[in-house]
Amino acid sequence: MLRKIFRKAYAGLRNWLLQRLTALVMAVYSVVMAVLLVVQQPAGYQAWKAMFAPAWLRLATLLFCLSLMLHAWLGVRDILKDYVPWLRARMLLQRLFAAALLGYAVWSAMILWRI
Repeated sequence: MLRKIFRKAYAGLRNWLLQRLTALVMAVYSVVMAVLLVVQQPAGYQAWKAMFAPAWLRLATLLFCLSLMLHAWLGVRDILKDYVPWLRARMLLQRLFAAALLGYAVWSAMILWRI
């Protein structure tokens, strides 16, 4: 059954599941970060740097960023399909948006591993 879901024949269901999965990842991360912020209460740059020092938090933050990028891509792609009828314009906008999201993902990873 799961193989059928992730095939091209069920692309709508696959996208729906991916949208929900990325939302779940972002929700769990938000709760974890809220708890960390309440417990640690970082006041300055050094405190924030110390909070993000553990590798698990940097990996979780990167997973959050990647989930956010995929979530945004799925949503914008569907919006563009609905509201931009011209194929060339839609493809151009999709490519621009994908390039921006890829750039943001690389930038996020660079920031996280510079800490």
